[in-house]
This record gives sequence, structure tokens and C-alpha cells, in this order.
Amino acid sequence: MEKKTTRKRMDWQQFFITVIGTAIGVALTFVVSGILEHRNKAQAQRLTAIMVIHDIDNTIDIVKKMKEEEERNGELLRFALKQRDQLEGMPFDTLASVLDVLIDSRSVFSFDTSKEKIFNSDLDTWQNLGNMAFLDNVQTFYHYRKGAQDAINESTVWERPIPNEEYMQLIMDSGWVTEEEFAAILQPLLEEKLHENRVVYYINVSSSRLDYLTQLIDYWTGLNDENKFLMGISDQELEDYVKNISKKGVSLTRSKLLGHWVLTKGEQTNEYDFHANHVYDFSVDYASSFRQMQFFSGKLKITLSYRGEWAFKGDSLVLTPDFNTADMIVDPSGMVPEENKQDSLDAWVNRYREQSIESFKEMADKGEKYTVKARLDSSNDKMEWTESDGVVRYLKRKEE
Repeated sequence: MEKKTTRKRMDWQQFFITVIGTAIGVALTFVVSGILEHRNKAQAQRLTAIMVIHDIDNTIDIVKKMKEEEERNGELLRFALKQRDQLEGMPFDTLASVLDVLIDSRSVFSFDTSKEKIFNSDLDTWQNLGNMAFLDNVQTFYHYRKGAQDAINESTVWERPIPNEEYMQLIMDSGWVTEEEFAAILQPLLEEKLHENRVVYYINVSSSRLDYLTQLIDYWTGLNDENKFLMGISDQELEDYVKNISKKGVSLTRSKLLGHWVLTKGEQTNEYDFHANHVYDFSVDYASSFRQMQFFSGKLKITLSYRGEWAFKGDSLVLTPDFNTADMIVDPSGMVPEENKQDSLDAWVNRYREQSIESFKEMADKGEKYTVKARLDSSNDKMEWTESDGVVRYLKRKEE
């Protein structure tokens, strides 16, 4: 009887220990889960703050570039305005640059709002971030950024004074001419335009555009400095974030680069053939825009080719073209001559080819180089090029 009582007591003790152990395990699970959930929220909070701060910094950089462009353009236009009665003999490049700055050929200006949409669409953002001063700064920034975008698109201060349609008509009326001949056309045109009130107004309010851009830069920079302080975001954290979001694919190596690559841009096809001796062959096939000439009209089919040298510099691919090797095939089958004007068309096509090749060879002495950040995808059959202006292109390996 005593043995049975002892055995029952031991069974109850074992059961009790098991229950206690399970309860402790469950409690620990909840505690650990709570800690992990809190840590994940803290990480999400910090990542959201860094994302927004980086978005504001990016916008400031865009406005800084706009300011630099406005400074260069304003200086050029003020020079042209002072010389408007003495344009004779002014270099073609200068005349063309003045006209280019005055032509309203821009598309609608807009900032990238993808980060703003992420920020505003996250229902947990307001609870997770918790810092109302930071939230107020962010909302203020996005409000003023939208206002700046609207001002640039809608205000007459920013509207360039020569309609693009007027410029296109000038090109069609001029036909194919040399730089010297086109300069002779531009000179009287610009003399006339630089006396028009609308053009003079656009030049004179360059200082207003500069003041506005400067105010945006100063205000947003101060706002974002406060954001970094409020959220305790260091420059190193921002740098690490930028590296993390921009690093994609795998590094490019010599053996993986060699071969034939194709880059397609609309109806244009660029082909690169990289050789082991650090030489590459380049060719591009494209059709010109529609041309309306005096005795014929249509499109030209063009194939341009040249050789060059390639090299690695860190994570970048450096291409050095040799324009002395430039060659061009011009196919006029898409051009339609007027009656009895086939000879004129043939002569114009030959002249177009010769002058195009000559213009490339004139560039040979300038030592042009093109540097792109290059990475491969995991299959090694797709290559990403990030150009110096931030434009991203994708090439595909072409099987021989």
C-alpha cells in the first residue's frame, strides 16, 4: 500500500513538473516572440525613416543640378542678349546652344514619388515611427515638393519662350545643310528673337528661378538635417542604405564579359562584341526620324560601326571608342523622291554619309570615354549598365 502511495506521489510530481515546464516554455516563447516583434518593428521604423530621409536628399540633389544648369544657361543667355545686335561671326556651337536653351521642348517635369507613396500607404507608419515632429516634417516636405513641381510646370517664369513646333518647322525648311549654312540661318533668327519681349522676359527672370531653387535647397536641407537629428540617423547608416539598394546582381569579370551583347532601345539596336585583347566592336542599326526635304521625304536606315578599347575600373566598365574607325551604311530605300529627283536623293545620301563619318572622325581627337557601372544577373546572360546620369540599360548576351 505504501509503495502504491509512493508511486502515485511520484507520478503526480512528474506530471506537475511537466505542466510547469510546458508553462515556462510557452511563457518564454511569448517573451521571445514579443522581443523579436519589438525588434522587427524597431528595424522597420528605422528603415522607413532612412528611406524617407534618403528620398529628401535625392530631391535636394536634383534641385542642385537644376540650379547649376540654370546658372550656366542664364550666363549664356545674358551674354547673347548683350550681343544681340552683333551676332555675325558668332560660332555655330554658341548660336545653337542659345537656341536650344530658349526652345520649349521639355516634357512635363515631375519628381519621383514612389517613396512618398510607400510612406503614405503604410497604415503602421504613423504608429511605428512615433516621432510627431519627424512625421510633420515629412508631410511638409512632400506638400512643398508637389507645389514646386506644379510651379515649374505652370508658371510663366519657367516656360521657355520659343515653341518646339517653331523650331521643327525651321529644321524642315532648312533641309540638310552644313553647320556654317545653319549658322547663317540661326543668326538672323536669334537677332529677331532676342528683341522679343517674351524672350527678354525669360532671360531677365533667370535670377528669380535661381532664387527659388536656392530657397528650396536651403529649406529642404535644414528640414532634413533636423530629420536626421530627430531620428538619430547617421551619415554611415544612409551610406549603407544607398549601397544596399543599389547593389544588384554579381560582379562583372573578364571571362563573363567576353562575347556578343545586344542593347535594344526602342527601334534602335546596339551590339557590342568584346574580345580577349581588350578590343570591342560596336555597331548600331536605327532609322532616322521622318525627313521632309525639298525634293524627297521619308526615313533613312542607318548602320554605324566602329572599334574601341575596353577596361575595368573598380566596378565600372570603361569604353574608349576609336572614331577614326567609324564607318556607316546608309540605306535610302525608305526615302521617296519627287519625279526626276532620284539623282538629287542619291547625291544627298552620299553627302550625308560622308559628313556624318567626318563628324565622327573629328571627335577622335577629343579622347571620348564612356564609363558605366556594370553588373550581371545570376545567369550571366543579362548585364545592367548604370550610366553617369543615372540612366539604367539592360543588355542581353547573344548566342553565336
